[in-house]
Amino acid sequence: MLGINFSSRKDGNCGDFLLFLKQQTKTRFVVKWIHDFPFDGCGPCSYECTHGSCPKKDGFAELTAWLDREETYVFVIPVYNGNLPSAFYRMLERLSPRLHEEAEERRFWKKVRILLIGNPGHGLERSSGILKELFRNAGQVPRIITFSSTDYGMKSTRDRLIEEKEVRKKLMKAAEEEEQEGMPQGT
Repeated sequence: MLGINFSSRKDGNCGDFLLFLKQQTKTRFVVKWIHDFPFDGCGPCSYECTHGSCPKKDGFAELTAWLDREETYVFVIPVYNGNLPSAFYRMLERLSPRLHEEAEERRFWKKVRILLIGNPGHGLERSSGILKELFRNAGQVPRIITFSSTDYGMKSTRDRLIEEKEVRKKLMKAAEEEEQEGMPQGT
């Protein structure tokens, strides 16, 4: 499995979740930070990617090599000011030539499990809805589990959600279910 932290903070709640999952799983679990693969979004170009090669020479090729070699992806994604992080959108943008193929899009989303960290009233529902649509557009069941710091009386950028027993319990359950058959549909 490949776990990717989409937070701008390497060692915040998203990083904590991935390290905890790595400790809980018996299978191989590689943890990466999206910013370990420096890459820009698309442009300016003439859509060379649609003919097989992207003119950009950056960290995206290394990211896709990791994606190609792993069977499951766990994306831990924070909600920023009501939005998914730009790194997530940049990744999807750069993957667009690949995901344009219906079978490849279906295969990609079938491999994705998402842990979404945000708060109600600050975009958690909207971001979750966007992610669910991406899964459904690919004919896949959304595999999203949401976490809200307000559910535990905490602040998302100041407090460590992993210190909350219920958060660890929810993550352990997800890890157990993933090892058996894949992460469940979100709660």
